[in-house]
Amino acid sequence: MKILVVDDSTINNILLQDFLESHEYEVYTSLDGREALTLIDTIKPNLILLDIMMPGISGFDVLNNMKQNDIKIPTIIISAYNNKEKKDLALSLGACDYIVKPINFDILLRLVNKFNKDL
Repeated sequence: MKILVVDDSTINNILLQDFLESHEYEVYTSLDGREALTLIDTIKPNLILLDIMMPGISGFDVLNNMKQNDIKIPTIIISAYNNKEKKDLALSLGACDYIVKPINFDILLRLVNKFNKDL
């Protein structure tokens, strides 16, 4: 399963990539939303892990673009914002779930494995 991790923090990308690759997932990373949209078209990920607040194109913008272009890739938001309004907006734009940082890797792995089984 191909997973695209999108976060403007290099450290977060490396942590998520190392963790997911240790569980045999193929992981690609992006530091911004604009590059993420390009990677979505080129690598065709099976799952996206997406931060909300990024410079330029936000995670909300990425979700909105995917919705407008009828791109149906399961997307899990991973955000520092523990905010009901942001969570509701993300879910209304098509996100499947919303995880608050710091990441609980047990919960993340359970969600990722669930999507892998659904393939």
